[in-house]
Amino acid sequence: MALWLPNRIIQATLLLCAAIVALTLWAALHQPWLGLGLTVSSETKSILVASTHPAGPAKGIATQSQLVSIGPVVLDPDDIVEEPDMFESYDRIDRFLQRQTELANLLRQPSVSLRIRSEAFPTAEADVLVSPARRPISDLPASFWVQLITGVGALLIGMFVLALRPADLATRLFALSGAMIALSACTAAVYSSRELAIDGGLFRMLSALNHVGSLGFGMAMIALFLIYPRRLVPHWALLIVPAIFVPWLAADIFRLVPTQTIGSQLPTSIEMLLIVVAVLVQWVINRRDPRARAALAWLGLSVIVGAGAFVSLIIAPILVESVPAIQQGYAFGFFLLIYAGLSLGVARYRLFDLSEWAFRIGFYTGGTLLLFAIDAALILLLQMQQTTSLGIALLLVGFGYLPLRGTLWSRFVANKTLADHEVFRSVIDVSLATTAPERSARWRALLEKLFDPLAIEDSKESVPDVGVRDEGVDLLLPSVADTSALIVRYPWQGRRLFSTAHQDLARELVRLLRYTEESRHAYERGSLEERNRIARDLHDDVGARLLSGLYKTELGDTHTVLRDAIADIRTIVSGLATDQPVLGQVIASLRHEAGERLSAAGIDLDWPIAANDDSDTPLDYRVYRCFVSAHREAVSNIIRHARASNVAIHVSESDGLLYTVISDDGIGIDPARATGSPNGHGLRGLIQRVNGVDGRAVIRPLPIGTTVEITIPLAPNQSAHSDSSATPNAAAHPAFKG
Repeated sequence: MALWLPNRIIQATLLLCAAIVALTLWAALHQPWLGLGLTVSSETKSILVASTHPAGPAKGIATQSQLVSIGPVVLDPDDIVEEPDMFESYDRIDRFLQRQTELANLLRQPSVSLRIRSEAFPTAEADVLVSPARRPISDLPASFWVQLITGVGALLIGMFVLALRPADLATRLFALSGAMIALSACTAAVYSSRELAIDGGLFRMLSALNHVGSLGFGMAMIALFLIYPRRLVPHWALLIVPAIFVPWLAADIFRLVPTQTIGSQLPTSIEMLLIVVAVLVQWVINRRDPRARAALAWLGLSVIVGAGAFVSLIIAPILVESVPAIQQGYAFGFFLLIYAGLSLGVARYRLFDLSEWAFRIGFYTGGTLLLFAIDAALILLLQMQQTTSLGIALLLVGFGYLPLRGTLWSRFVANKTLADHEVFRSVIDVSLATTAPERSARWRALLEKLFDPLAIEDSKESVPDVGVRDEGVDLLLPSVADTSALIVRYPWQGRRLFSTAHQDLARELVRLLRYTEESRHAYERGSLEERNRIARDLHDDVGARLLSGLYKTELGDTHTVLRDAIADIRTIVSGLATDQPVLGQVIASLRHEAGERLSAAGIDLDWPIAANDDSDTPLDYRVYRCFVSAHREAVSNIIRHARASNVAIHVSESDGLLYTVISDDGIGIDPARATGSPNGHGLRGLIQRVNGVDGRAVIRPLPIGTTVEITIPLAPNQSAHSDSSATPNAAAHPAFKG
């Protein structure tokens, strides 16, 4: 088993790829080189010089000249054919290979004579003596690099997948198919990119290896789809595939079949057809397995787009005795596309995104094919100009086919069962449910509507964040909406897998729920604090006054207690009104109330109208309640205990603070009681009330009378405390001076 360690597989693969690249480059560059780019004239069927390398041995030959012969060998258009597989008969191939040997031997001479016929003088010929050189790497055509990269890339991808799961037969077959593509592409890269000729024996060997790689790829793919993702046949039955195609391959190599079409192109086409059939059978059998279907969607798309394109553009034209649509060297790039897709399916990497990728690539591939089909139909059937037909085709595809993308996406990929506004409303309904069981039930119901899963289960493990596991089967959700962590399994009744888009949607839902829950909790905490505050005010103020009234023997005292209790109730009710009371109205009301109370007690009130009497500053309930109660308590203490004849009150507002100074000319107060001692005639309650809103109350004995200085912040902290040192020094305010 140590042989199959992932690091050893990767290391061996890298060494093998380096050796393949070096050997392929050596074979391609170890050829005589003239520095000529040759092509076949479509009119005269002669070989023309299309280009010359500026540093090549034949750089003096004019382009568009006809290359008639090399030495005694007169050139034939077949001599520069890229791929001899297009020849139907083996006799023609043998003649081609024999001429390749003759030309290669001539080009190995120190110098060789090239007979040139000028385009300007088609009847005049000239012999040009050139000395073939070693081919530089910069002269290798793009098709060479496409084939080399395809071969090495397929091998790397196949062996990387094998390193992930070295014990799986499926990944071993996949790696084998990658090796076969490397063999086919790299050998073709050598002979298809030749300048003119290579040795016929080497050519035949490279062509045979190319056929081995092509049919070997097909055999490995057929065997792979017979066992992956579900085993369709026993393992021994896989031997039937090589039992059929290996003899066929041998018959082709040793010329035992009538034509090369039967020996090479036909088995390749049959293999591609069997691959498609195997994919379709797997799709039908795995129709209830979302993971297998997701892999097959991508695998099938890769085969159809990649192998189908290669067969359609290269193999099919040869079967009908036509010319391939593109160069075979470029067509090998389709196999790299196949391997990129097949690696995702076999390795099952990010499997839950395969259906989305398959949809995108399949849709745009279909759109491209439709564009070509409409363009060709307009040219062939309506005899339109190329530019006109292309414009009409673009319009038809752009305005007819592409708008379907959103509809098809939402129907077959996104599977959105709820519109965005419905999802938002459902989340709000979950958050605003009155009880925890109801919130949990609504959350589960929302998940049912969104994903239509086969099961929603409680997770036995902690789930820190939304995630997808088991290749898209399970969606993990953290605890939210008074519900434990959940596992949502098999979406859309097992017909689909969870994708990253579904994961992102679930994550946004969880974030929105948590935000609304925090808002709801904050509202509930505020409501609870408000209820507790009202209960405390009713208990401490109104309740205490009414309780003390039970023990009053004088009717006047009872009336006074009832009047104060009613005033407290009025203050509480006013503070709870919808509109916040403004400072100017509160001051006016307090001035009127204090004037009536003091006048009834025979005390004069000096409370001049000031600028802040017109203040429209809104007062928070706690500030309003504290300000009114403290003011009323101070006036009550003066009436009951001070024996004063005159009271002066001044209220001001500055820097977010509300300052009140209440002075009387009575008998004064004991300094011990000025700190709010238990026997302080209600002053302790006044100080505590002001401290409760982060304010400060200071009671100062004077030579004649007493002064109460009250400082209240207009915006108190939410968490009230009694640390009076945190409050600004009230004595620093100008109203307190003197």
